[in-house]
Amino acid sequence: MKREGFPKNIRIKKESEFKQTFLLGAKKRGENLIVFHLLREDESGPKFGIKVGRGIKKAVIRNRIKRAVREVLRRNKERFGKNENVVVLCKSTTADMNLPNLRRELENLIPQ
Repeated sequence: MKREGFPKNIRIKKESEFKQTFLLGAKKRGENLIVFHLLREDESGPKFGIKVGRGIKKAVIRNRIKRAVREVLRRNKERFGKNENVVVLCKSTTADMNLPNLRRELENLIPQ
């Protein structure tokens, strides 16, 4: 069985990397999500970051949204370039979405 995971080496962890991706990256807007793409110098594989604002008051809902976003990114990581930073920004309206609609919207925003 193939092991599916979201290891730490493909995550964006530093706030400076998030800010750089927000400021310099290309942006695709959805109804409830915004996806930022930025090409890096090194080709160590795509790196992903997820930002869910505290406008979503309950931590349970924020964590559920992050899990759903990680699942979509993990299953579609071959659609991204080897030197790409990707950050998904979830608006506060994301809390009202059901998970299949969230997944569908994110899949439509990531490149083919």
